[in-house]
Amino acid sequence: MRVLKRTKRRTRKPVFLSTKLRRRKKVWRGIFWFALLSLAALPSVHWANRLLYQKQLQTVEPFLQPLPLTKRGEGRGARDGKLWERVVIVSPHPDDETLGCAGLIQSLLQRGLMPFVLVFTNGDGFDASIHLKLYEVKIKPEDRAAYSRMRMLETLEAMAKLGLSSQQVIFLGFSERTLAEDWLWEGDEKFVKVLAEHLERIQPTVVILPSRYDDHPIHAIVCSIGWTALLRLVSERRLSQMPRVFEVLIHYGEFPRPQGFNPSLELLPPSNLLLTARWYYLPLSQEMRQRKWEALNCYRTQKLPLTWRFLKSFVRSNEIFAEPFPLTTQPDRTGEPRSLLAGLDITQIALSAECGVREFRFEPEKGQNFVQTSQTPQGQIFIQLRGDSNSHFRYGIRIAHDASPASTLLTPLRHGKTLTANLPIPLNSPAVIVAFTGYGRHILDVAPLVLTEGVENERR
Repeated sequence: MRVLKRTKRRTRKPVFLSTKLRRRKKVWRGIFWFALLSLAALPSVHWANRLLYQKQLQTVEPFLQPLPLTKRGEGRGARDGKLWERVVIVSPHPDDETLGCAGLIQSLLQRGLMPFVLVFTNGDGFDASIHLKLYEVKIKPEDRAAYSRMRMLETLEAMAKLGLSSQQVIFLGFSERTLAEDWLWEGDEKFVKVLAEHLERIQPTVVILPSRYDDHPIHAIVCSIGWTALLRLVSERRLSQMPRVFEVLIHYGEFPRPQGFNPSLELLPPSNLLLTARWYYLPLSQEMRQRKWEALNCYRTQKLPLTWRFLKSFVRSNEIFAEPFPLTTQPDRTGEPRSLLAGLDITQIALSAECGVREFRFEPEKGQNFVQTSQTPQGQIFIQLRGDSNSHFRYGIRIAHDASPASTLLTPLRHGKTLTANLPIPLNSPAVIVAFTGYGRHILDVAPLVLTEGVENERR
């Protein structure tokens, strides 16, 4: 007798048990728990930043001294009374003058003094803002021109909030997109000449420049151009005296800490820059802070999710200014790296003994610092990188000094993490040395070294 086997009925696998859906379910579950843990960790990050701020405050406070502001004609002597008569603030972008000097502008106006604001570039290199504010997918030259006009009007509106007349604001109109290439690679002197013409006309007693330690290449470049123009005017006797120069820091790692809108907290300089300059603070009243906040809100093109929180960080109970020491061995971001490519990150620059200073060389076993050695027969410049140099990257040194009316471009030799370059002539103070790295025609890191020892001695 034949037994018939019952065939198993084929049933379709339920959708909720499919491998694809189960894998997708795990991904979404992971995203959910990651978001939940991130939200739970936000208070911890906030209080960690506050603890770091308190620790930094204890370290920095002994190095800060009040900015010696005086009214017109007041002071211990004739020189002190005239120190702040003609102040020039050089702003790399249309908004940096408000971030770093809004309180200073208000203080000068309260004392009957009218500062000048020179806006160096038109800020046309912020592509993300152009896309969002002008609703353009592909940016055209006319879009950049329209965006530049928007930023100029925002600056004038912000200065009006602070009480400064539009006649005191001068736009030099240089393009941010070509400034680095034209000055560092090509050596175009138009930037120095235009700035020098305005400074000669104003005859400033105080000049506010962007910091040489600034992470933003444009800020460091404008700093080097500003010093070059000043030293050239003094050497040609086109200035009656060497003005007192202060530098303002905007971009530097996690500075300012903690980031965000904290008007009751103090603005503190980075701890690893305390010995590179004499640091001054200017306290701001509640009314001055409110006006600075209103002026900052005029920059509507800068109100982007990633940048606005950073800009709000400069509304604090004070402003800080650095008067750099005449160093010949200068650190450049010895803290956290500024670039993902270590071969493009400059950490230090030094001069040899033939430049009128002591020579320094790099010893990795001694904590990656330059140490003094014996003299060498030829003057050299030493540049230290965070990582090994690479033939795909470009390295250069731009030197501006009194011996030549035009600056000189040097191509350094690569030795692992160290770059060296021989000086074509003996280099005497004053001079401006700008070490820079780049990929193709793009400048990615800039480290100016300003030699002002002789000028400082004459001024004193």
